[in-house]
Amino acid sequence: MSHINPTYERRILRVLSHIHDNLDGDLSLDTLAKVACMSPFHWHRVFFGITGETLANCIRRIRMDRATFLLLQTKHSVAEIASQCGYGNAQSFARSFQADYGLTPSKFRKSEIGYRASSSPRQAPPKSFEIEVKQMPPYRLVSEPHKGDYQFLGRTISRLHVRLALRDMAGEDMTPIAVLHDDPQLVPEPELRSDVGFSIEEHTDLPEDFNSVSVAGGRHAVLHFKGPHVGLFEAYQYLYGHWVPNNGVELSDAPIYAVILEDPREVSPNELRSILCLPLLD
Repeated sequence: MSHINPTYERRILRVLSHIHDNLDGDLSLDTLAKVACMSPFHWHRVFFGITGETLANCIRRIRMDRATFLLLQTKHSVAEIASQCGYGNAQSFARSFQADYGLTPSKFRKSEIGYRASSSPRQAPPKSFEIEVKQMPPYRLVSEPHKGDYQFLGRTISRLHVRLALRDMAGEDMTPIAVLHDDPQLVPEPELRSDVGFSIEEHTDLPEDFNSVSVAGGRHAVLHFKGPHVGLFEAYQYLYGHWVPNNGVELSDAPIYAVILEDPREVSPNELRSILCLPLLD
């Protein structure tokens, strides 16, 4: 494990937080270099070397995540959302959005996923997901706690990935997993608790400032999901509200967790594959 200078960790994490909190502000290379307290000449090379992602792609991905959430969960106009996500006008936002999702923002909002995500469960048309009961392996996670809306787990995943990369611990085969402790129907969004981590080998030694979480293996209901992560809430509702009561299963006290099977930096949002794993009693 390499020796890590904490100064660089603080710089990268400070910049990531700044991007998430200022999507409608100045996110130019010069501005973010100032946030990082580095020269623009070196800053982008350091950012790419640590995160494996260009600064432009990182900003675009975060903007698209936020735009998707706002389109499906608010009544804001496309122009308002474009402004909130840092686009100069609705036209440039629409072009960027369509390049990622294959639909304009307005058509996306009116599409099946848009209708379903913005409707109450009783209003939404019935939809089934592929669910299988299978034995899942146990996982050990190197993790960070996340508090707040599950829609924004990506923010914590990015932070943790940076911290691991700086210690030469971010292997390509590490799987992001989010353990969801609270029911979003019962707990206010700011109070939702989860642990976000990457699967690691059981024998891996962790630095003192890292958390470790164990996920028990065993019999699970596994829901297969494809598409933007904003749609996972609908899958979550279907699993608990339809599949569980109609399949005569008993639930374990262990929390449900999501496994993100593909890197959102490498595939389009519509191609993202994830699974929801609900622990069952044997």
